[in-house]
Amino acid sequence: MIVFTLTNEDTDQVWVGTAREGITPEDRFQQIQAALPLGIDHPFFDELKKFGASSFTPSLFAVAEDRIELLEMVDEALDSLNAKSLVGIKTVKPGTTQSALAPKPKPRASRVKATSGASAKPKTAKPVKEKLATGRTGSAAKERAIKEGIEAEKARIAAAKAKKVQEEADEMKRILAGLDARGSTLSRR
Repeated sequence: MIVFTLTNEDTDQVWVGTAREGITPEDRFQQIQAALPLGIDHPFFDELKKFGASSFTPSLFAVAEDRIELLEMVDEALDSLNAKSLVGIKTVKPGTTQSALAPKPKPRASRVKATSGASAKPKTAKPVKEKLATGRTGSAAKERAIKEGIEAEKARIAAAKAKKVQEEADEMKRILAGLDARGSTLSRR
């Protein structure tokens, strides 16, 4: 998955979008251009109509390995370039895809059991799931602080791991040196 930018050379406005792996920023820009005649309502399409495709320069911003990294890279691009988002931009008119045009299966009629008043079971309330924090806040500054904290923790863990590896290597050197010293005294006998 990639994160790409489209820069309007006339206004210096930057747009940030994503694409699947194997699609270049230029290919994705051509897909977006091909969707222009469909009349999809999006601010980027208005800008594309106004300035023309030749005013935009596509470029690769980052390559992500997974969805979480992709979202982080998009946020970074939006913040660092003061850009607008193309994430989720539609390149097909809603209701015109193959799946939308396929016939839908008819819903099955459910059978209703006749119940007597004495044998009816009382309804029990479903347990409510506790809402878990997603890490998203309403403030970009808070989110940056959270991300910095996470990065600092990762750096601390990596440093501790490197220290442990170095200590193990030093211990191995001491053991090997001891074996070498012992081996040389045995050969004198």
